[in-house]
Amino acid sequence: MAAAQPNIASLTIMLDSQVLISLITSKESTMELKWIVHDITLPSLTFTSISFVFIPRTENVLADSLAK
Repeated sequence: MAAAQPNIASLTIMLDSQVLISLITSKESTMELKWIVHDITLPSLTFTSISFVFIPRTENVLADSLAK
């Protein structure tokens, strides 16, 4: 993870999935998503502060197009 550098203590991650944000922040997950949530939360322990923010896909068109 590029953000996991010694000089970066705080991180905000913007996602267009409210379901995924709920799973990450509640520390609970379905069996199907267990490893995805684990892969996100484990590296997040290296930050002093981390937040997950919902951003509607319609406001995130550039990132959505790059992900495809």
